[in-house]
Amino acid sequence: MALLILLPLGVLVERSFAEPGGYGLGYYRALGSLDEAGTFLVPPLEAIGNSLRYAVAATAIAVVIGGLAAAALTRRAGRLVRGFDALLMLPLGVSAVTVGFGFLITLDEPPLDLRASWILVPLAQALVGVPFVVRTMLPVLRAVDERLREAAAVLGASPWRAWREVDLPLVRRALLIAAGFAFAVSLGEFGATVFIARPESPTLPVAVARLLGRPAPSTTARRWPSRRF
Repeated sequence: MALLILLPLGVLVERSFAEPGGYGLGYYRALGSLDEAGTFLVPPLEAIGNSLRYAVAATAIAVVIGGLAAAALTRRAGRLVRGFDALLMLPLGVSAVTVGFGFLITLDEPPLDLRASWILVPLAQALVGVPFVVRTMLPVLRAVDERLREAAAVLGASPWRAWREVDLPLVRRALLIAAGFAFAVSLGEFGATVFIARPESPTLPVAVARLLGRPAPSTTARRWPSRRF
């Protein structure tokens, strides 16, 4: 784990400080400005802010939908419920590129024309995060003793109050873990986002992909010297 995960991350951090004349913060200062090659329409620092905003919105959507789905699966049983559970896992088996392309060509006509709306990116990211929320919360919800809910109902608690005072304290930690998974997945999601993120509002993974795809003239010139025929 240390060799395959921590070492590459440590090298990336070290290289981020390595400037041509030594170590410094020049590359970090450049995050707030546009590059001369015109790779971005906004500074990279703004792309980081876009990723954080989209991830927060996608996390909220994924936690609400995934939490309600997990609660529904806990209180029901049967073949239909198993089919619904499998349907919730479908985003894990479908390429994120397919999801993004499907969003792009489907939500393009009124009353669901969302191509120009910012909410389209969090919706696609939330779709990828919902399975993680369901798989995290479902075992914990199933472990809650049903007699506790029945006792709360006998004492006059409404279903909402019983959930708030019985279920929520028991599943709070799982809820926070599920939100953390959804946030991490949304923050690093690239396959669907690259299709639907607008050029003036790129996310961090999209910005990194554009930087990696930009040619380096100096390196190319050294490796492939020009020849006259």
